[in-house]
Amino acid sequence: MSVSRKKRTPASRVRQAVLAEPLTPEAQAAKTLAAGQYRQAIELYKTLLKQERRSEWVDGLAASYAGRAGELAAKGMLSEALVVWRNRTSLCDRPLAEGPYVEWLLRAGEHAAALRLLVTSADLSPSAIAELETRLAAVVLTAPAEALAQLAADSPLSRHRALALAAIAACARGDQLALEEQLRAIPFRSPYRDLRYLLKSLLLLTEEPTQAAELSARVAAGGPFESLAAVVRAALLTGSRWLAALPALDDQGRQLLLDLKGCPQSRRSLLLNVATMATLDSAPSPGRVLELLLHRQGGVPASAATLCRRLLPFADRRVPDYESTFGPLAEEERECLAALTAELHGELPLSKAHWLRAAGLLSAPEKAPLQAALILRHLVELFADDGRGKGMSAQCRDWLERSLALDPADVGTQLKLIQSHRQAGDLRAARTAVDQALAHFATDPAVLLEAVETALAGSAFKKAVALAKRVLALDPINSRVRALIAQAHLSHARKQIRARRPEAAGKELDLAEQWLTAASEKSVVKLLRGLSATDAQASGLLHEAVAEFGGNLLAAFHVLLEGARLGAQLTPTLRRAGIKLSAATTAREVLAVVHAINALCEVGPRTLAAVLDELRAPLRGAARHDFSESERISICEALLRRNERSLLQAYADAGRKRWPERPIFVYFHVFARHGSAAYLLISLDEGMALEEALDKAREEGDQRTALRIRELLSPPPAKFDDEDADDFDDFGDLDELGEAFAKVEKTLFTNPRAALEMLFEMAGEEATINMARAVFPASEFSKMERAAGGNRKKLARLLIESVAEEIRPVAGSVQPDPQPQPQPQPPLAPPSPVAPKAKPPVHDDRQRDLFDD
Repeated sequence: MSVSRKKRTPASRVRQAVLAEPLTPEAQAAKTLAAGQYRQAIELYKTLLKQERRSEWVDGLAASYAGRAGELAAKGMLSEALVVWRNRTSLCDRPLAEGPYVEWLLRAGEHAAALRLLVTSADLSPSAIAELETRLAAVVLTAPAEALAQLAADSPLSRHRALALAAIAACARGDQLALEEQLRAIPFRSPYRDLRYLLKSLLLLTEEPTQAAELSARVAAGGPFESLAAVVRAALLTGSRWLAALPALDDQGRQLLLDLKGCPQSRRSLLLNVATMATLDSAPSPGRVLELLLHRQGGVPASAATLCRRLLPFADRRVPDYESTFGPLAEEERECLAALTAELHGELPLSKAHWLRAAGLLSAPEKAPLQAALILRHLVELFADDGRGKGMSAQCRDWLERSLALDPADVGTQLKLIQSHRQAGDLRAARTAVDQALAHFATDPAVLLEAVETALAGSAFKKAVALAKRVLALDPINSRVRALIAQAHLSHARKQIRARRPEAAGKELDLAEQWLTAASEKSVVKLLRGLSATDAQASGLLHEAVAEFGGNLLAAFHVLLEGARLGAQLTPTLRRAGIKLSAATTAREVLAVVHAINALCEVGPRTLAAVLDELRAPLRGAARHDFSESERISICEALLRRNERSLLQAYADAGRKRWPERPIFVYFHVFARHGSAAYLLISLDEGMALEEALDKAREEGDQRTALRIRELLSPPPAKFDDEDADDFDDFGDLDELGEAFAKVEKTLFTNPRAALEMLFEMAGEEATINMARAVFPASEFSKMERAAGGNRKKLARLLIESVAEEIRPVAGSVQPDPQPQPQPQPPLAPPSPVAPKAKPPVHDDRQRDLFDD
């Protein structure tokens, strides 16, 4: 026999049931009013009052009417708001004159209705009546006779009105004595009391502005004469600040302010138009502004020409209107206008052509050479960066030189030219630019610093030290100069060590040590002493330096770096220092090495690559460590800047595994595999991953990563360094990629190794290895991998050597033909360095060969 049990209702369901119960009409009306739903609340309270007239329900209806009237007034619907407020008075027995009703009447222009309140509001208290009279004082001064007939004869508004009008007339005439006489007759508690201070202030504006400001400050804000008080406060503003107050005034107030400021009639409409535009909810278009400035009565003052000319690039179709008003534009002005218009539309090649024509026209001594120099510098800013991090182009350097020929007194351009020549590796041009800059700025510390940097770049260490000391004579605490002097002595010491002059090297190291402050820099000095010494003391110095660096990997990096700079064999140098790379590498050591790499400035890429080749195994193994996201990104950025793509791939892949949602690691991964030629080599999956990362970066607002991914997906833009602006018809000859591959193809049968080297430089080591993997037999490829010992660059070189050896017999048999005839050429057999006579693999049409287009 089963026993039925009644299920208990959970407490949450009980609460939901209670909350779901319908509200009483009174509670529903209160809830609606609290929610700001005034129209619905009015109907609900009116329904309740039909049942019974309770005081709380009347209060609720009055509050609902007040809220609804306020909503309508905020929308500018003053007539509707006044009707609702009157319903509040008739149905809820509330005074009509309380609250914002009087203000709404005045804003709606119903002055007669406002004055009737003084007669119909007899139930108000004496203080409320006095306040109402004060609020209506300005209306009474301008009200017609029929409206004034409603006022009581003994009302202060009636008794003092004639005195106030007489005072206004005296102020308008500038009769200060008559003004004082009339104002003394107006009592202190009169509704017109604020008018006394304002009229006195108007007469004292020019002669006693301080006293006028003190009088106007006595007027309470928001009073009956607030519009006049706003004009007085604006007129007291000094300089041109009063113009900013013009838009906040009404039409009559603006005209009065212009009268007080003595603004001529010819300029008033211009200022009033500007004030009107300032009151708009949204900024007017440049074309609309030009229309207001150019198409108006009374003409346009010549001072507005500059403003109109600045607006023309945004509305170039208004040029005829401008010229009909101010006269025709000069040829150079037309070119500048066309350049700015094209620049605003993103048409940079067209903009460049117009800027160059304008600069040519302005370069003449009788024109404006300084303006031409500014145009050339602007062009440098537009085109200095080609988007691929290759520095300033030769054309930009030419623009800088031309601008300096026109304006040699610009020190910033002098510095920029020196830096650009040095970054391009043209030390002769950099030294010439330094000499030119020193001729104009012989004592400028910034120019002297660039001279020091240029001397160091050219290994002129003694000259660099002499120049740096000139900077210190001007700026004794310049830490950068002291560091440059130390680096100059260190570089000279390395030069002496390579020349096997230990005594001279020791002197340079002694001098360097005097300028060094950081402990790590002094450890470098000790390391160089150990590497240059040949006696028993060398080992002790090396071991001390290694211990001071604090980390096995960081010490190895510095030892290898200095050994490479000195031209020593790297592996024996490590053994001399007692460093074993088999020890476990920590995350802290990797970050220290990355910091040291970022601090390098004068080390060439080959030197650093040789150092990292020795450290590649421990650095690759350390990629698995638990770095933070910012630390791993900084490591990847450092490797990317140094084009260490094999190491970059290891750290990028680990970061992508740890943070798969981060677009930056997708970018690092693809770049590490394919380099800047990724748009040619990426697979379908990699392309989809890049597209998803691009969308994600845009969503996150990471514009830098989004730009880098777009550059990776797209071919580099064609460069237009010396083209004419009108020659944009044929882009076939400007395809850099086609030219590069044509160059490889031309060189292939005359110098195979050079052609393969070019291909290696274009695609990078990883792309070269991936392409070779597709054509080499797996067994042979594995043998070469073992022979390379894990060194990716070495593997790529072995593959190139193998392919070059295979092509050499074919290349030697080909003779150049002045009129080549189409002949069938035998396909290249896959190279086989390990087993030259191995049977070639079966050709697969789905698999592309190494040299396929």
